[in-house]
Amino acid sequence: MKVDYQKRLLPVIRFLEANFNEPLNLVEVAALANLSPYHFHRMFKAVQQETLADFIRRLRLEAAAEELFKTKPPVLNVALDYGFSSSQSLAKAFKQHFGVTPTAFRDCEDWQMFGELSRSSKIGHTLRKIGNADGDTAPYIGSTTSTRSAFMETQQFEPSKLAYVRVTGPYGEGYEEATGKLYQWAGTKGLHESQCIFIYHDNPEITPAEKCRTDVCLLVPDETCVEGGIELQDFVGGRYGVMRKTITESLQYSTAWDEIMTDMINSGLEPDHRPCFEWYHSYDKAHHVADVSFCTPIKA
Repeated sequence: MKVDYQKRLLPVIRFLEANFNEPLNLVEVAALANLSPYHFHRMFKAVQQETLADFIRRLRLEAAAEELFKTKPPVLNVALDYGFSSSQSLAKAFKQHFGVTPTAFRDCEDWQMFGELSRSSKIGHTLRKIGNADGDTAPYIGSTTSTRSAFMETQQFEPSKLAYVRVTGPYGEGYEEATGKLYQWAGTKGLHESQCIFIYHDNPEITPAEKCRTDVCLLVPDETCVEGGIELQDFVGGRYGVMRKTITESLQYSTAWDEIMTDMINSGLEPDHRPCFEWYHSYDKAHHVADVSFCTPIKA
């Protein structure tokens, strides 16, 4: 059944509109949309076109602006009332968002002055990884394509065995050493041409960057033995939304993940609790160009 994400997220939006100035319990908020915290942020961003943090910050800034205009309080009082640590932090965020300082906005004498300010700012609008698997011919493991939309296919992956090295830290960092270690081991086993995937276990909007976990993996036969810091895990397989891209610079990874989440929303598919991963068909180390599929789990 196709999922209407606008409708599913409506209770979340209404809850946040009423409680934007209160401490946020992510598990409870995600549960309002019947989503896991792991997938909630990306789904929210795909539907709202802004992150959860940006949405809440915007609501706070808009409420602060309304109070400044209507009651003319000290800027520091408003800053502390709406979750900012100081008048300076509010001023920075306010100027960035609205194009004017809180003091200038507060000191507007009437709505006509507000209109003049809004025409020259944004107030009027707002208030009203690395893999070495070779070749395009390398198939997905036991996968079959069932549907295709603007960017994304859905594919069924069979269970497999993975040899891997765990990297803990900000996504995109520390992969070269882990990849080198994995491929050095694979070379001794005749497995250096095995297909490579990067599995991402955490959502960086939930988990601190230094605690995020990435598994740099190679597909290996079931009977493979590991040593020297290489570990084994089972890849459970299942149904995934898959979007294949050529990546030429690091910023394109984030954009690609945003695209597949948007396409998933538009397709009405529902995410599963399994982690996302990147499947590397090839990687040109000299020019940092990757042929990679972005894979996000969906319910059967």
